[in-house]
Amino acid sequence: MATNEIPREQGEANQDTSTTPRRSIHPTSIPQLRRASTQDLASVTLLDALEYDDRPTFAVHVQAAQQRHVPLDFMYHNPAMQAVDGLLAKVSGHHDAMSMFDTAGAQLAFADWLGGRANEGDLARKANAYQFEGHIWTAVLVGRYKVVSGVPTALLWVDVVPGRQRGPTSPRERKEPTIRALQPDRASFTNDAGSTRSPPSLETPGAAIKYGPFDYTAETLPSTAASDPHIAYFRSVDWAQTPLGPMSAWPAELRAIVNHVLNDCFPNALFWGDDVILIHNQHYVQLLGALHPCMGKSIRTEAVDHWPSFEPIIKHINDTGRSLAEEDMLMFIDRHGFSEETHWAFQFVPVLDSDGHIAGYNQRFYETTNHHLLERRVSSLVEMASQTANARDFDSFWHIAQRTLTLNDKDVPFALLYAADRHGGTDTVPSPNSTPPLDKCLLKGAIGVESDHPIAPSVISVNEGSHIFQSFLQQAIKSRKATIVQLDELVSTGTTLQGIKWKGYGEPCRTIVICPILLTIGEQVVGFLILGINPRRPFDEAYQSFVQVTLRLLATSLASVLLLEEEKRQREMAIGQAARIQEHLLAELHLKEKKFQRFAERSDVGIFIMDRAGKYTYRNQRWYDLFGVSVKEDDVMTAWEQIAFPEDFDKFAAFFSKLVVDFEPICFELRTKLHWSPPPDLVQPECEATTTFKWILCSAYPEVDANGQICEIVGNITDISRQKWAESIQKVRTDSALEGKQHLEHFIDTTSHEMRNPLSAILQCADGILSSYSSEDDRKPPTPRLWSAFLEQTMDAAQTIAQCAQHMRHIVDDILTISKLDSGLLVITPVDAQPEAVAKHAVKMFEAEAKAADVDISYVVDQSYRDMQVDWVSLDPTRLLQVLINLLTNAIKFTRLEPTRRVTVSMAASATEPASVEGGIQFNEDRLVGQDSNLEEDWKQAPEVFFIQFCVIDTGRGLSEEERGNLFTRFSQASPRTHINYGGSGLGLFISRRLTELQGGAIGLASEAKKGSIFSFYIKTRRSKPAISRKGSIPNVIPEDIRHRPGTPLINLTRPAHPLRNLTGESDRRRTPPSCKAQTRHPFTRQVSMTHAQVSPEALGLPPDPDLKELKRSKSISETLHVLIVEDNLVNQKVLAKQLRNLGCVVSVANHGREALEFLPKTTCWDHSHPRSRALTQSYHIPSTEPIPDLVDGSPPVELSLILMDWEMPIMNGLTAVAQIRELEKDGVMRGRMPVIGVTANVRPQQIQTAVTAGMDDVVSKPFRVAELLVRMRGIVAGMTGDTEMKEVEDGVALALEAEAMNEKAPIDEAE
Repeated sequence: MATNEIPREQGEANQDTSTTPRRSIHPTSIPQLRRASTQDLASVTLLDALEYDDRPTFAVHVQAAQQRHVPLDFMYHNPAMQAVDGLLAKVSGHHDAMSMFDTAGAQLAFADWLGGRANEGDLARKANAYQFEGHIWTAVLVGRYKVVSGVPTALLWVDVVPGRQRGPTSPRERKEPTIRALQPDRASFTNDAGSTRSPPSLETPGAAIKYGPFDYTAETLPSTAASDPHIAYFRSVDWAQTPLGPMSAWPAELRAIVNHVLNDCFPNALFWGDDVILIHNQHYVQLLGALHPCMGKSIRTEAVDHWPSFEPIIKHINDTGRSLAEEDMLMFIDRHGFSEETHWAFQFVPVLDSDGHIAGYNQRFYETTNHHLLERRVSSLVEMASQTANARDFDSFWHIAQRTLTLNDKDVPFALLYAADRHGGTDTVPSPNSTPPLDKCLLKGAIGVESDHPIAPSVISVNEGSHIFQSFLQQAIKSRKATIVQLDELVSTGTTLQGIKWKGYGEPCRTIVICPILLTIGEQVVGFLILGINPRRPFDEAYQSFVQVTLRLLATSLASVLLLEEEKRQREMAIGQAARIQEHLLAELHLKEKKFQRFAERSDVGIFIMDRAGKYTYRNQRWYDLFGVSVKEDDVMTAWEQIAFPEDFDKFAAFFSKLVVDFEPICFELRTKLHWSPPPDLVQPECEATTTFKWILCSAYPEVDANGQICEIVGNITDISRQKWAESIQKVRTDSALEGKQHLEHFIDTTSHEMRNPLSAILQCADGILSSYSSEDDRKPPTPRLWSAFLEQTMDAAQTIAQCAQHMRHIVDDILTISKLDSGLLVITPVDAQPEAVAKHAVKMFEAEAKAADVDISYVVDQSYRDMQVDWVSLDPTRLLQVLINLLTNAIKFTRLEPTRRVTVSMAASATEPASVEGGIQFNEDRLVGQDSNLEEDWKQAPEVFFIQFCVIDTGRGLSEEERGNLFTRFSQASPRTHINYGGSGLGLFISRRLTELQGGAIGLASEAKKGSIFSFYIKTRRSKPAISRKGSIPNVIPEDIRHRPGTPLINLTRPAHPLRNLTGESDRRRTPPSCKAQTRHPFTRQVSMTHAQVSPEALGLPPDPDLKELKRSKSISETLHVLIVEDNLVNQKVLAKQLRNLGCVVSVANHGREALEFLPKTTCWDHSHPRSRALTQSYHIPSTEPIPDLVDGSPPVELSLILMDWEMPIMNGLTAVAQIRELEKDGVMRGRMPVIGVTANVRPQQIQTAVTAGMDDVVSKPFRVAELLVRMRGIVAGMTGDTEMKEVEDGVALALEAEAMNEKAPIDEAE
């Protein structure tokens, strides 16, 4: 049962909020918001609410909304505005260039409404709202802004009582039914503490599975339907007063079918009993129209007008027991504010009771509007395509177009066909290059109106007159798009609509579309289709596609007609042209000679003709341009001798002799005496000072007559100076590349030698240790003397191995530094520091090495430094120290073999940039790199900058002039003998040069052979104030690079403890257990120490590191550490475990992260009373260097001090393992916090940060010294005690891991 009317007020009251998924309110749910205080609710801003609103919403300034003919400037729009495809651009006025429909008129009307200028006759106005782009828009004035929200009109076309209810989706949205998977709500399985428990099982062994109950007729309404308005409406009916009786007395068959009807997603109704009592679902309301509400009433009495059509159907079903179906039923439903044409299919199915008798009837509807419209439109388009293809001229085309349009009177209730007239008539093809202006339009056909009606004149002038369509035609011609016009706009101009016979449903069209017909072979407008839109259908995308295809078919057929007409015209023109060709042939023959002459004069190639006597008979202008000095010479040999070099005379004379005597063509290149300059934009630095000459390529060919004699010689000359110049540049570059290749090969050879020597020493020392053991035949125990000698040899060999490894690591660091410089990854970080302290620290670092080499090293401060009163400045102390170390290394290296061994470091300051001095220090003027951007920004913080100059003076062997030229370049040393006598890779000075230039300075030298050298560099800086007070006086953070120096006793170079304590911010509160007291540190300390860990704390104003030996003596740190080594490499596992045991540690091992987790329940940190304590399972064990302890019941748990965790491991890597450990600590399965130190070869800063984020307390990079590792381990354990005394530990030792990261980020590289 259905009607064709729906109350307007009911349609407007309906709202569907189900088409767009609801956003969850985060982070507080609805019940929690209700319990929130008024203060918390007041903190929610308007924008916060709009962000979660499903309605498209935007805000504009009041003044901006009042401007006309400009796009709307949104001050804000929420995400829902962008969720609808194209809505943002259409509302703001930025239209889609690809669309064929011009919606500017509708957007301007919307903008007028928004600015308070709405037309009273605008049908889109809905009280204080406005209908535009499928939405109903309402505006609220908030201060100086208008906040506009829209509700899709599809949500407002159906209404139910007593509240709003969801309507069926639109045909476009309803594709296939979506079945939502039944998944338990995870939020319902989360307890108050935030822990997650497993959802209850859906199956109970040994019992039948039951779901629900979901019975809407039950006495107690299911909770899932508590908020459904339609179910509430259904239950509000007093069923006891109906023939069905109270719901509690309903039979099971009735309950089942009623629940089926209410749950159906399509319109569905049940007619029960002999009284035909109606029960329907929410989607059936749209079909009831004015009959709604009628739930629980008999249609025999409520729908008297419709009962005669129902009665035969019910009688047929009662007689046969078979259902009836209707494939297509036309119904008119008020959906968008007008009676809309819709098509439906329905089934009328009998409902049986328990005895098999008919107890009721079920009617279910399916909307087929899209299918019906598509079939109707496609049929008309196919007919149009087949008919218009038969058109042979313009008149037949327009006649066929009109006839085929009348076939679909529903979608084309009104139409006008106009042909464009461009002065040349309507049957001419406009040229793409010369399109005449469109003057007027001629009527070629009309549907629904007679010719010469005021709305359909025979002729419409485009530029003159005042026809109602004139302005719209002009707009369509300009935009090449269809223009949409509302009928009320035409009526408001006074145009009469009387006499129009509207086709289709006989109602006036609400919308008129002026469509330009564009040729498919161009962009010219050749006609117009003025189309009236079906008043019973919205002009949606499907309708627009139909119009677009119609226009394309018309345009294609019209183009075919135009091409056919053009073909006829061209055939006639070809016949006339063939007659004229013969007349022009003779004239063209006479013009050939002149054409050749014009071609030759304009040619870029010099052309000449000479006779056999050697005289020129013709030369073009280009020849004169090339032979500028011999233009007056007619004799060939004389002209050539004036431009050629004397040594080439015989060469070109031989060529011309071959041409004249042997009659053979010639081709040769010649360098002339004429100068040539390359274009300014192509000048290369390597060729700026080179004088270039003009080169020419000459080709000549003899013309022989019938007697075999030369009648003339024709030749051409091409200027090839540019090619020759490019060849010379290419040769220079090739030579430079070969030279660079030789340098690289020399560097590789040098590096190979530098690596092989220590490798050889390592192998020999290792063999020596192995051979020192007694053979199997010697069963006698070693004497104390032999044992002492063995230990001494072993210690010596071990120290040699360590020195060689450090030397090789230094070479690798140099190469990595060069790589970072080339790739731009090396960062200059300015901090507040004291240059004098940095320089003193550099000198102090080399005192032991200089003393061992008997070199007198001293430090001098120039008076200029004192005069400028320099104290604290902003610079990068790490890079400054790196350059000083490179220069001091070279100075000691090249001085230790000289009779006089003295090295002096001096420091000066100046307000102006130091310059090269003739006979003194010569700085490198050519810059390899620009200044660092970080430093440039730092220098802007001070009104003036100054320069600090450092000099390293030595009494070494000195350098000759040739040797000085090879310095400061990549892979270069002073001479080939330098590597043989002194070693090195040739990278140090090149690195120093790049570092000084990055810091706004330069480096240079002054040297003389056998007298010594002065290496000097300067950097730019500014004055600053220290961030914290200066503490301590002993620089005890030694740069990593010093351990690479040959002769440095490595046994004393242990590093202080460097535990990582990230104790600021939310991450610290998350990673530190409640039992550990959080320690704080000045943020500047962390930043500076992490960036410049190689520099003395004194130079940076930082406190000294703690004395861990004193802490150990005072029992603040446990004497014995129990360490778990997690390492998959069995060799590294064995060696590290053995060395730690030798240092007094208790060691356990695991092969990967899973075994480490399985070890934790055997320790004292594990809480066996926790519910999750048995979650870990024994698995994934692989053989290791020693078995994992398997504690039996009753065995005491292990007191584990910390874990050494490798990164890359099978089964489970270190990052995953430490993350799970932190999760166990967070859940309370483990007591307190277990210290974890990462041991890995991944040492980039990003990789270290990844490890720290995963939960590691410290990171140690491979290779490392076990003694240093032990100090770090003790520092970490000390930091976990939370002791007051340990606060000092954490404040001091926090520098170290950050220093380790920066060691890899910016290693200190020594010079060679």
